Amino acid sequence: MGLPSAPLRSGRLSIDLTWTLRFRNVKPTEMLRTPNDLRAWSTSHGLPTSGRLNDHELEQFREFREVLFGAFTRAADGLALPAAQRRLLNAAAALPPYRPALTRTNTIILEHDGSGVVAALNAIARDALELLALQDGRLRRCEGPKCALIFHDESRPGTRRWCDTARCGNRVNTHTYRQRRTIRTDEA
Repeated sequence: MGLPSAPLRSGRLSIDLTWTLRFRNVKPTEMLRTPNDLRAWSTSHGLPTSGRLNDHELEQFREFREVLFGAFTRAADGLALPAAQRRLLNAAAALPPYRPALTRTNTIILEHDGSGVVAALNAIARDALELLALQDGRLRRCEGPKCALIFHDESRPGTRRWCDTARCGNRVNTHTYRQRRTIRTDEA
């Protein structure tokens, strides 16, 4: 199956990684099935990799994704993170980061050691730490039926209910509209 051509975007790098396992509550669908899927995802999120990615690196990403999902779920529920979870997040944030470098054409590129997977995990972990440290009550679970995605509500009023309005919000609104329409038809 692999990654869709237009991946969902939450606006946060760390949350986007958790979105690579879809339909957790219904029929879990893995979006990072192969090292090539991992490369496509990381590239689409501005995290350069090089060389041939392997199954071990893919598994590292998947395992870290589950650490993030657990941490975000606990935070969304107003619960403190267990010490073991904090240690894993802090360890990933301490990995060697990308290094900016200026090219001959005066553009900035991100350099890394090895395949770039370690630097990518560092960038994702740092984003997660920043997000968790906000403690602003805006880390939420999507209210869409059968959706298990976590999102950070960055709307001005802070009343967002869905991971994506065009996705879950539209489904809920369409379902509600059809129910009202059916009730009106039955009453007539």
